[in-house]
Amino acid sequence: MKHRAPALLLLALATLAGAWLLVRPPELSDLSPAQESGAASPSASSRVAPSKLSAASVLSIDPQANPLRSAAAAKVQRVTLQGEFLRAKSFKALYDRIRNGPEAQTPEGWYVMYEMLRRCANVPDRTGRAPPPPGSGQKREDFIASIPDTDPMRDKRIAAYDDVAANRCAGMEGITIAQADLDKLLANAAAGGDAKAQALSLEQQLWAERRASASQGQWGRNTTVTLSDAQVASVQALAGSRDPEAMIIAGRILSTPWNNFAVGAGTDGAIVEARAFMQAWQLVACDYGYPCDGTNPRVLSGCAYQGHCAAMSLADYIYYYGASPNDSQLMSQYQDMLRTAVQTGNWSQLPVVRGARPALPPMGSLAPGGG
Repeated sequence: MKHRAPALLLLALATLAGAWLLVRPPELSDLSPAQESGAASPSASSRVAPSKLSAASVLSIDPQANPLRSAAAAKVQRVTLQGEFLRAKSFKALYDRIRNGPEAQTPEGWYVMYEMLRRCANVPDRTGRAPPPPGSGQKREDFIASIPDTDPMRDKRIAAYDDVAANRCAGMEGITIAQADLDKLLANAAAGGDAKAQALSLEQQLWAERRASASQGQWGRNTTVTLSDAQVASVQALAGSRDPEAMIIAGRILSTPWNNFAVGAGTDGAIVEARAFMQAWQLVACDYGYPCDGTNPRVLSGCAYQGHCAAMSLADYIYYYGASPNDSQLMSQYQDMLRTAVQTGNWSQLPVVRGARPALPPMGSLAPGGG
C-alpha cells in the first residue's frame, strides 16, 4: 500500500505526457527550399528541436503531409486573360493590349476590362461599393518601421508587402467611365457565354435584392431572399464549366446563408459549415488554374502583415495558418465532394436543403462586452 501513491503519481504523469504529445503544436523551424520542394533534407531526421521557441519562429511546413494540397494544382495550366489579370503587377499594359486588339471583342476580354475599370477608373455615378483607392493603405515607411530588426522574416515580409500594396492601377488614373458603360461590359461578357461573368451577374442580382429587402441597419441580413431551384442549377452548371473564377463566385453564392436555403454535406442531414465550404471551393479552383502558389494575395498578405511566411501555396497557408483542425477535416471532405460534382455533374452529395435555418447572431453581439 505504501508504494501505491507514488505509482499512481507516476501513472498520472505518464498520462499527461502522452496527452501532450497528441495535442502539441507542430515543431517550429525555418523553412528550407529543399523542404518546400518536398525533398528530404539529409539531416532532417537527425535535427534536434530547440528546447525553447523564440517568438519569431515560423511553422515548419511539410507539403506532403497536407491533405488539402492537390497534385492537380501543380500541373501547368492553360494561359487565359483572367489568369494574366490575376497575376499582373500592373494593369496598364494589359488594359492597352486588350483595348487596342481583337481581345476587346471577346467575352473574356469584356470581363477583364470590366474588372480592371471597376478597380481603376473614375466612375462618377457609381452605384455599388467603390474599391479602396489605389495606394490608400499603410505607408511603406510606417510598415517597415513596425517590423523589428530582429524578425527573421523581415526581408520576406517587406517583399510581400511591396507586392500586396503595389498600385496596380498606375497609369490609369485619367480614365473615366459611366456606370452604365461599366455594366454593359459585364452584361456583354455574360451574354457571350463567359461563365465567370454569368456567375458574377447572378451574385450581384441576388445581393441587390437582399439589400433592397433588408431592414434598415441589417446590411442584407435576415431577409426573405433565397435561391430558386433554377438559380441553384445555374450556379452548379457554372461551377461545372471549370472556369476557376466562376467556381470561386459559385462558392461564394452557395456558402452564403440565404433564406430557406442551405447546402447539405452528404446524405445524413448534415449542413456544410460556410467558412470551410468557401475555402474548399477556393482550393478546388486551384486545380483548374486559379493562382494558388506563393503569389496568391492571401498568402502574400499573411506573410506581410502577420509574419506567416513559410507557406508557399494557398493550400499550405490555409492548412497551417488559416484553419482549425476541425475546419481542415471538413475542407478535405468538401473538396472530395466538390471535385466529384464538378467532374461528373452529379451534385447528390451536396443537396439543397430547404427549411428554417438558425438565426444569425445580432450584429455586434460577438464584440467585447456584447454578450
